[in-house]
Amino acid sequence: MKTITLISKGELKKKIDHQEDIQIVNVLSPEYYHLGFIKGSFKIPLAELENRFDELDKSKEVVVYCASRDCQASKRAAELLEQMGFRVSAYEGGIKEWKKSRFSREENGS
Repeated sequence: MKTITLISKGELKKKIDHQEDIQIVNVLSPEYYHLGFIKGSFKIPLAELENRFDELDKSKEVVVYCASRDCQASKRAAELLEQMGFRVSAYEGGIKEWKKSRFSREENGS
């Protein structure tokens, strides 16, 4: 099994700031949407990914995220998408780390 490429909070922020052509995907189940989301991200729960992967563009890099470092959903989603031929990485900190960062406050204009 190939090792999943992980991306840090800083690396993801840099991609967003440089307006790189990436697709950010929240793979959490809907009951966890209250945790928040990264601005501009798609909501495709891990359980639905096999049936909804066609909503993503294979020519663009995909960054998946879930709740936190302890959450395994983003790593499983990255493995699945990689098997389908996507260039993918998993944001290792998840939405909990993102919300604690200054980046989240910048998105909300505060």
